[in-house]
Amino acid sequence: MLVLLIILIFVYNAAAAIYYAQGLEPLPVLGFLYDAAFVTGVVWWLRGETKRSAVTSVYCQGMLVGAGWLIIIPYHLLKTRGVKGLIPLGAMLGSFILARTLVASIFFAFRL
Repeated sequence: MLVLLIILIFVYNAAAAIYYAQGLEPLPVLGFLYDAAFVTGVVWWLRGETKRSAVTSVYCQGMLVGAGWLIIIPYHLLKTRGVKGLIPLGAMLGSFILARTLVASIFFAFRL
C-alpha cells in the first residue's frame, strides 16, 4: 500500500503542476479524488501496519486520518518502527518533491 500511496502522490502532484504550468486551475474532481484516495490509502496502510505491531487500533481510522494525518503518520511510524519508520515518510515527501521538480524542469525546457 505504501508504494501505491507514493504513486498516488506523484501522479496527483505531477498533474497539478502541469495544470499550474499552463496557467490553469486543477479540476475540483482531481482534488476530491486525490483527497479520498489519500485518506483511504493511509487507512489501509495503517490497518496493515497494526496487524504486524502491538499498536492498538482506534474506532474510526478514517476520521482520525482525515483530520490529523500530518501528525498521525509520523507518530505511528516512529512508534511502530522507531527511527527507521521515517524512511517511508521520506519516500512520500520525496515523491511530492520529485513530481513537482520533474514537471517544472520539463515545462521550462520546452518553454525555451
